[in-house]
Amino acid sequence: MLTEEIKNKLKILFSEKKYEEVIKTSEKLSPQEDRPAGLINLIGISYFLKKNRNENDIKNALSLFELTYLKDKNSIHGLNGLKNLIFMGIKASIEFKNLSNFLIKAKDHFVDAEKYFDKNEEFLNAGLALSLHLLDINLQKKISQKILAGNNKSKSLRGQSLFMKNYFFDNSQKDYLSYAKNNSNYYSKLKVKNIKDLEYSMEDKINLGFVSCDLLKNHSIIFFLKDTIKYLDKSKFKIFIFSISKKDHNDLSQSELRNLADEWFDLKDLKNQAIVELIQEKKINILIDLMGYTASERLEIFNSRVAPIQISWLAYINTTGLDTIDYLLVDNNLVKSHEKNLYSEKILKLPDIWNAHSGFTYERKYNELPFLKNKTFTFGSLNNFRKISDETVYVWSEILKKVPNSNLILKSADFCSEEILIKKFKLNGVDNRVKILSKVDFVKKEDHLNVYQMIDLSLDTFPYNGVTTTFESLWMGVPVVVLKGKNFCSRCGESIIKNTKLYDLIADDLNDYIFKVVNLSKDIDKLIKFREYLYQSVLSSPLFDTQSFSKNFNDLLIETYKNHN
Repeated sequence: MLTEEIKNKLKILFSEKKYEEVIKTSEKLSPQEDRPAGLINLIGISYFLKKNRNENDIKNALSLFELTYLKDKNSIHGLNGLKNLIFMGIKASIEFKNLSNFLIKAKDHFVDAEKYFDKNEEFLNAGLALSLHLLDINLQKKISQKILAGNNKSKSLRGQSLFMKNYFFDNSQKDYLSYAKNNSNYYSKLKVKNIKDLEYSMEDKINLGFVSCDLLKNHSIIFFLKDTIKYLDKSKFKIFIFSISKKDHNDLSQSELRNLADEWFDLKDLKNQAIVELIQEKKINILIDLMGYTASERLEIFNSRVAPIQISWLAYINTTGLDTIDYLLVDNNLVKSHEKNLYSEKILKLPDIWNAHSGFTYERKYNELPFLKNKTFTFGSLNNFRKISDETVYVWSEILKKVPNSNLILKSADFCSEEILIKKFKLNGVDNRVKILSKVDFVKKEDHLNVYQMIDLSLDTFPYNGVTTTFESLWMGVPVVVLKGKNFCSRCGESIIKNTKLYDLIADDLNDYIFKVVNLSKDIDKLIKFREYLYQSVLSSPLFDTQSFSKNFNDLLIETYKNHN
């Protein structure tokens, strides 16, 4: 019999991190049928955290988490068991791919548990994580809609759910704006000084501030930001960078940015209130949000009037819905004139492209068409797997069917269920033509870029387009076929390709996408000409001409500053 003395002994062993002793003692002193759900969960965690754990230990852990839920479904212990099954199952499936069957079962249990926990934030958060890992669009829609349409007060959940709508092919910008505006009501208004009471400097220089959570480890944001700041007119601007990233002086990319700032602040450990107080202390004239709903809990910083002018740029490619963000930076291809009322911010348009990439320091060589050597045509997409919508899977599958001697290479920056993705292609009968490259095999940036040497033609995702990956592909001389979209998020590919002037790479609709890709795969001479053109010309295009971009950015901010005041 499991006495209180035994329970307390096990809890003490667990608190002392003696996980193997927890397992041995529980096996010795308590029959499995006598163990309450809470103890089963504790033993499961011990299997997961023990030293030198192996695949069998993880299987035991996941089985015990599942048993915890099944034994006491509608209790806190049942909820904890299900959460552990999901979160530790996701972590385990990255290490051991053959354990993904536990996550399939976790989905069934999650659906079953909705009747007990449908308003519980931890439960919903676990469901969102599970749906993203399993690339389950229907479950994503169901959970995110429940969160957005309900009265859930979690900034994180609401931010994740709104962000998630960008992945849905049937999402309308009108509905998106409505949810975004409603979302803003759940973000706190922080305590700030009235802008009129702050004494801003009358010097010639404009205090320009950037706020980001992603300024580290070669994050894509850095490649678009560093040259923009580098080439700004320093006689007009004083640069402040408010970094909510981990401070790392060994990170060369972060150090490069530090050197470009007049003042740099490491704020990761500060709460939002302390950050806005610091920003106001520095009398920032123009404050630029480089986060949006990519860091929804930090977006709250912009939900108050912290600076006279507040702008959303670069990181988030849709409206925030916040009435305190004055402007959204786009270009002429992204938001049409008659669509301005579908964004809560006023639209500011840069003349060519809304961002420009600094390129890479690696030696750039002409990338010969792999087909000439392999005699097999290789399509590729290195976009995050979450961007591969079911519609994208269908279109790419049709392409593979129509180009018999072809295959498709995929690689994701984030970990998702490769098995589920392959099953989607299997339903379309082309799974044997799809190869998934593991992220862990491409640690260095150069290794990642070299994957493009295997690709004849890159394929963009939709409705959520690639941005960094498209710039990378073009830098490597590999053309990218893109689909016209209906809003900022889904028109990024179109805008990028228009700036190469290779208009044949832009498809009007799904059928045209298939038609263009299939024809290009057969027209080898045309593809070679495209690659030669990209090699010779793309670096001088607006996509990589960061000096011209920075001047346009510079001039637009100065004009906005004058007109706003």
